[in-house]
Amino acid sequence: MKSWRKRMTYGLAVVAATVAIPLTAGSASAASWHDIAGGPEMYPDMAACQADIPTAKQHYQDATCVDNNGRISLWVLY
Repeated sequence: MKSWRKRMTYGLAVVAATVAIPLTAGSASAASWHDIAGGPEMYPDMAACQADIPTAKQHYQDATCVDNNGRISLWVLY
């Protein structure tokens, strides 16, 4: 038969997991970043991308430019 100490430990672990999992999972409606434009044809340099940020911020919560190995992309926060 298991000791009460082990039963309490297992019980507390189950309760902690039950509380922690929904808190860390987040919600489907949470804001997230999306790549909406980019590539060398659209943004030959970072300045060209940054020029589009004010327009993007009119339609989205936030916007930023990301350089990923020479491919500059405009990312927005929905």
